[in-house]
Amino acid sequence: MKTIKVPSRLWYDNEERELSFPDAWEVDNLTSPGFEKPGLTPEQIRERINNPVDGPALEELARGKKEAVIVFDDMTRPTPVKAVASHVLETLHRAGMKKDQIRFLWALGSHGTYDMIAARKKLGDKIVENYAVYNHDAFQNTIRIGRTPKGVELWFNRGFMSCDLKIGIGCITAHVHAGFGGGAKIILPGVAGIESINQFHNQYYHDQSRTGLGNFDNNIMREECDAAGDLAGLNFKVDCLVNRRGEIASLYAGSFRATHSLGGQEGKEHYGIPFSGGYDIAVSNAYGKANESAIAVLLARMVLKPGAAGTGVIISDAPEGQVSHYVFGSWGTGYGGRHFNYRPKGFVSSFMKKLIVLNPHPTPTCLDWVGHIDDVVVVKSWQKVLAILERDYPGAARACVIQDGTVQYIMKSIG
Repeated sequence: MKTIKVPSRLWYDNEERELSFPDAWEVDNLTSPGFEKPGLTPEQIRERINNPVDGPALEELARGKKEAVIVFDDMTRPTPVKAVASHVLETLHRAGMKKDQIRFLWALGSHGTYDMIAARKKLGDKIVENYAVYNHDAFQNTIRIGRTPKGVELWFNRGFMSCDLKIGIGCITAHVHAGFGGGAKIILPGVAGIESINQFHNQYYHDQSRTGLGNFDNNIMREECDAAGDLAGLNFKVDCLVNRRGEIASLYAGSFRATHSLGGQEGKEHYGIPFSGGYDIAVSNAYGKANESAIAVLLARMVLKPGAAGTGVIISDAPEGQVSHYVFGSWGTGYGGRHFNYRPKGFVSSFMKKLIVLNPHPTPTCLDWVGHIDDVVVVKSWQKVLAILERDYPGAARACVIQDGTVQYIMKSIG
């Protein structure tokens, strides 16, 4: 048997999952250069934070400030925030700020809230036990600050707006709308009100040629984020690129426009998988965003044989389940948030011959973003996946494995 390893269970034991395939099959490992880069050392992370690529140093920004808010991305993003936050805090204290002048705020956007178990995974015990950590509430306690050039009315978290030093910590990965996440996306939609978030996502439908995975330059949604960052006064940003173990492989600090621009340019190669298509079977692993694993379906579709002739396999190992989403998620049988798309029976067969989901912790509603539950084969182990595939493809077959279909992208997707 041929074997390929993929990363798995980032927020748990962070292990490698071994996938086996018949010797008679041709099997390609689709990955990107940045996934194999080593992680930065703590000293390298500190050095990059202390020497921004653009704008004043964080210590200079912090001197004389009354309150600082550190906005950080949630469990749908692979950023090891604690590896960055410790150095940020060190700098704020060096500038004279005390613990009670500093707060942390989850950039939830329209995602559900998190408990302190998740906060300890993301921030570490020391930060959780010594600093206030708050969930963002998109439905109340927001303040209007104006409109973007495209007309999105901006309402932002009250606590965020009350601080005179605003810092963001997040990651740059390929993103289905904004090209690459990062930059001021940490606040729009990260700490925005629900109506602002809905209006922001409306931009996707205005000109889809200026959005999409890896489509970074001249992206209308990125432009909206930039405008929001200016109006809200985001002072300092740390943007990270991650490797196949969820470690920080590259980091930019400074003004959010500069960190996003530089990180996005690097991200094109870092996360870019050279296009290769015509596969009978595409295995798309969900690792960095395992609780948003529906994204991995998109990459599988891109490389399969056209005409709904191929089989997609999604590896969705998130014990906590898929993220609650107030905009795109379902909130009842057949209905959901403003941008929820109900998937009727037969939807999956319009683009795939079969879709198999490897999910060790399945629930009846875990596939709402993907398709109707009756259209998808759900199994709990790779052995069961392989048994189905070998039955369907008893002879030769052409298969591929996408290392992380939630943060990488197929370079053909650039418009």
